[in-house]
Amino acid sequence: MGLLAGLVPGPSHAASPHPTQNSPHHHASRHSSQGAAADNAAAAARRAVAQARAAQQALIARQQLQARDLAARTAARDAARAQARQDTARAAALSDATVDATAQLQQTEQQTAELGDRIAALRAEQTRLRTELARDSASVTPMLPLAARLARYPADTLLAAPVPPDRAIAGLLVIQGLSAQLEQRAGAIRARHAVLAGLDADLAREGARLSDLQQQQAAQRDSVARAAEAARQAQQRSNSAATQAARQVEDATRRASSLQDAVNRIEALEKAAEDQLEQAAQAAARAHRADEAAAARARAAAIAQGPGPGLNATPPGTPAGRGAPVPGTIVTAWGAATEAGPATGITYAPPSGAAVRTPCAGQVDFAGAFRSYGQMVILNCGRHYRFVMAGLGGLAVSTGQALARGAPVGRMPDWSGQGARPTLFVQLRHGGGAVDPAPFL
Repeated sequence: MGLLAGLVPGPSHAASPHPTQNSPHHHASRHSSQGAAADNAAAAARRAVAQARAAQQALIARQQLQARDLAARTAARDAARAQARQDTARAAALSDATVDATAQLQQTEQQTAELGDRIAALRAEQTRLRTELARDSASVTPMLPLAARLARYPADTLLAAPVPPDRAIAGLLVIQGLSAQLEQRAGAIRARHAVLAGLDADLAREGARLSDLQQQQAAQRDSVARAAEAARQAQQRSNSAATQAARQVEDATRRASSLQDAVNRIEALEKAAEDQLEQAAQAAARAHRADEAAAARARAAAIAQGPGPGLNATPPGTPAGRGAPVPGTIVTAWGAATEAGPATGITYAPPSGAAVRTPCAGQVDFAGAFRSYGQMVILNCGRHYRFVMAGLGGLAVSTGQALARGAPVGRMPDWSGQGARPTLFVQLRHGGGAVDPAPFL
């Protein structure tokens, strides 16, 4: 019994079919599960950090790329503006260099036209004298043989006629009077021949002078044309925003229905640009960007001022027409009666192919064909003054080009004297209305 009792355990020592919570195996399993979860969370955190860092690096890279792109665009814009300023300055300098040459050309053209008129008058006088000589010679020629016989043999000639002595004496007196009259006519004929000889000499001299002037004029025209083309090309190389704005002005002008409408459209574009810049200035001021606000307002003020200095009346005592844009005569003055009412400008009758130059310094708002006006140029003189010149045959300027006063803008059509004579219409507008251009020419 005792042995059996030792071999068979009692109830209090019997083995449990399941381990309890406090067993060593249970503790090991729990720790393993918690460690795996922690590792997974740590790995996920590391991945999230890596992704965040990658996203941050990508964002930084994009910001740097955008900054470089913005810097490049800003540099390109600044370079374009600088180039535009250089082109404008060069064009203005080239335009200024053509002023003297154009003035000399116009003087030569005026001299050529005046000399041509003098030659035409001399030829007309020559024709008149020849006609009178032919008429006088025809009336005197039949009487010359009798006059010559009477001069040599007066008595024999009278005695040969079978008339009474008293009538012969009366006839002698008549013949003497007739001889005196014939002598006067002969003297007049000789005087006209002398005048004709002088006219022939004058015509030969003036013709040679005219030929020299025409050669000088051709050379000056070539020189002015080359200089004007260089100035125009210098301006055309500019790719600035100002050039784009000039193109907008040109397009708006071409769509205009009348000259007044064209100028009104230009004024409206300027007003819209001023308003836009003022809005930009206000927005910059609200954002506390003082430099941008000041720059916008400065650009708005420049638009309001215009590209030129404005206009001043010519000093008292200046000869009339001294600053006329073309040589020639005035055929219609400001305010003169026309079929359409009082003239709103001045119309000139220039010589054939005469050079046309700017009556003010400023910028070309429009250059091209316009409606029935032919080739036309609108010059922005500043302070809302604009000169309009219409009727040109060829242009030497482009839209947006800066010009000095007196620089060439083009030339008149050639005219042979047949058909309607080409004329140049010059109008001055201040804002939307026409004003008398004479005080400014």
